[in-house]
Amino acid sequence: MAEETRTGVLHWHEQEQELKVALNADRNGRQRKLKPAHDLGPALSGRPLSELHGLPVEVTWTGGKMRDVRPAGSAATVRPRRVSADEFVNPYTFLPAAPRDAPPRGLGDGPPLPHDRLHDDRITGQLPVRLTVVTPLLLLDPSRAEHDGPADDNGHTTYPVLHRNGRPYLPATAVKGMLRAAYEAVTNSRMGVFTGHDDRLATRMPATESQHMVPARISDDGLHIVLLSGDTPPGGQTKPRPLLHAAWLPRYPGGVRAISHPDGHSPRHGEEADAWVERIRHHRWNKNTQQHEHGFDFWRVRALAPAGQPLPDPPADAAERPRHNGRSWHEPTGERKQVQGWICVTNRNINRKHDERLFFASSPGPQPYLTEPLIQQWQETIRDYRAAHRHQDIHGRTQDGETASPDAYLGAEPGRTAWSPHQYQDEWLTLAPGSLCYARMSTDGRTVQGLYPVMISRRLFTHSPAGLLHPTLRPATSRDELSPADRVFGWVSPAGNGAERGRLRIGPVDTTGLTETSFGAEGVPLAVLGRPNPQQARFYLGTGSDGTAPLPDRLGTSQWYSNGQQLRGRKAYWHHRDLPDGHWDEPVVDRTQQPDRTGRFQEYRRPDTAAGPQRDSQNRSVRGWIDPGSTAAFTITVTDLTAIELGALVWLLALPEHHCHRLGFAKPLGFGSVRLDIDPDRTTDLRTGQQWRTAYRSLDPDADHPTDDPATVLDQARQAFETALTTAYGRPAPETPHLAAFLAVSSGPSGAAVHYPRTRDTDTDPSTPVPPDPDGNNYTWFTANEKNTKRGIPVGHGLSLPAWDNPSLPLHTHKERRPPGT
Repeated sequence: MAEETRTGVLHWHEQEQELKVALNADRNGRQRKLKPAHDLGPALSGRPLSELHGLPVEVTWTGGKMRDVRPAGSAATVRPRRVSADEFVNPYTFLPAAPRDAPPRGLGDGPPLPHDRLHDDRITGQLPVRLTVVTPLLLLDPSRAEHDGPADDNGHTTYPVLHRNGRPYLPATAVKGMLRAAYEAVTNSRMGVFTGHDDRLATRMPATESQHMVPARISDDGLHIVLLSGDTPPGGQTKPRPLLHAAWLPRYPGGVRAISHPDGHSPRHGEEADAWVERIRHHRWNKNTQQHEHGFDFWRVRALAPAGQPLPDPPADAAERPRHNGRSWHEPTGERKQVQGWICVTNRNINRKHDERLFFASSPGPQPYLTEPLIQQWQETIRDYRAAHRHQDIHGRTQDGETASPDAYLGAEPGRTAWSPHQYQDEWLTLAPGSLCYARMSTDGRTVQGLYPVMISRRLFTHSPAGLLHPTLRPATSRDELSPADRVFGWVSPAGNGAERGRLRIGPVDTTGLTETSFGAEGVPLAVLGRPNPQQARFYLGTGSDGTAPLPDRLGTSQWYSNGQQLRGRKAYWHHRDLPDGHWDEPVVDRTQQPDRTGRFQEYRRPDTAAGPQRDSQNRSVRGWIDPGSTAAFTITVTDLTAIELGALVWLLALPEHHCHRLGFAKPLGFGSVRLDIDPDRTTDLRTGQQWRTAYRSLDPDADHPTDDPATVLDQARQAFETALTTAYGRPAPETPHLAAFLAVSSGPSGAAVHYPRTRDTDTDPSTPVPPDPDGNNYTWFTANEKNTKRGIPVGHGLSLPAWDNPSLPLHTHKERRPPGT
């Protein structure tokens, strides 16, 4: 039912002690009785009713009933809507970035005019701007941050508010960066910065890929790949009940007793060794038939010695271990032999791992050339592994208060298992002579298609992110390629051999109107912020010319970053709209597990544990923030802009009501929504070069004042920008793809809470809101999304990030792990 705004006047009846309103739409002077506690909006609630007599008001009228009675001319109160308990909106989305082959008139590429003079038909002058904080703004001071432990990103960091001269300080560069990103979006300009995306990304292979992996060693001359396929030729592992290539070397708890050298030391990676091996038959448990069935055979090392040293006598036959229903079973065959090979140690990098490997070949096999493409593929793979984790993830783990080494197994949880050596040892960055690896062979077993550090590795996609960004959207490489944002805000060549001064400057920001709330020395522990993860192609890639359409659901990982796909566009963070009163109150108090009246949670704070607030290397604490309702002021100076270039800027400074820009730290958590408006209380002075020339030549005192009405200049510029878009797209400017998306994101989604993906336990009611996980295990949603894959293709959800115009995603269900016996 549609809402409308009606006007009227309040009347206080002293004798009846009643407050009534006479609506202008009513006839015969009718006065409607009000229920102050229910009908008055926040601006009038609590005021003495007698003081309201004669006050002109506006009311929200719906279905014959009124609410939110408020002073005339004031904004309507936003009434928080209850959000769906089984849906959410990811904190970021992507704005369309269409190829710029035929841009709207005035928004194409081209060299800027020289800076030597003001040009007659270009606009120069100043725009005063008022910034209003809508959600708390985090201005952090890294120079005064305090670190719990070394200041190398391994410990917890607590930030104070950034100050200068005793007041909060908002750098003009931060405002300019925010404006540039918005300007790029609404003008569909080139990306100002897009570096570090030339390497291909990778994703974990399906387990079935292990059938095609053959152990290998780089030859001593560094020119060949020596395939060490054991007794099974390349391609033989794809056959039923195969004999695996490498011998299993017992090393960790959970299997048979660990094998050491005769002097007691553990085998080292890359070490050449002689060994006695015994053939073992692996039987898997078939849940359907409820019995064991033969799966594959493998060689198990029974005795070991460094090459050239005496090998112990052949061991006795291995004892048959008990057979249990529901578990796999290993059957010794009694077949033994002596082999020579190389030890491959990748650490206890998965739960329940109990063996390393011995690479060997019973007879000389093929030795393909180590080609340059294979070397490049190896290096890109290792770089991708390392880019996927932070330094402290590997080197900052602790156990019992002590720093743990990367190869230490601390537990079965992700991040607690041991790290594989290629994640932290630099010698793995190159394929030196003697390097051990796995060769991914073609189906016929004749061609090496890739080299990998572990048997089930990360596999590179076909294209890099840069390869899927249209050339017309890539950063300009010369002055002739400058797009509108480059010309207005400035440009530096990615190659470092050119630059262009911008034509927009933001003066010092007056922060007199900014107020802050302090939280004390400990501060508020913020929720863990996610890291960009472009490997998750379902969230970063799309189809169509501008990438707006999501990838098809359940698209196999082998098809990610392939032909016909595009980057989704420009990353943007949703404004968190419709937050109820009190959402930002008392942030030092943990309310993260209790939903408010709209079904939302205190998403911005990290949940406490039984031991108290969580402060570690994963999150940050803040000692204060800039309060909502605070204001700041600054001046934008522009030089030699076209009407269309100025119009795009004016459009951003006159967004509709309740639409916000995003500024500062922790935007995914809802911080940093701000309004930008041209300040009507200060002077806007915009003139053409010809008008400035006339003013400077005149001694008339009135020459200091604008020739034209500033409001007219602003309106004409905005109309020029909108007309250019309307002509190019054949629809009203606000309905063009990139403006419509920008408006949607800046106003925020309605009806769903904005937060990182999380899962619902299978035992909970779908109508019950799901609070943030105290352990921050957001990965469970992505795990469930990719669950039950066959040959890399999910048979379950496989959902992609929706487009901006329908952004909701479902909460997947996830079976919570419980300790045994509970």
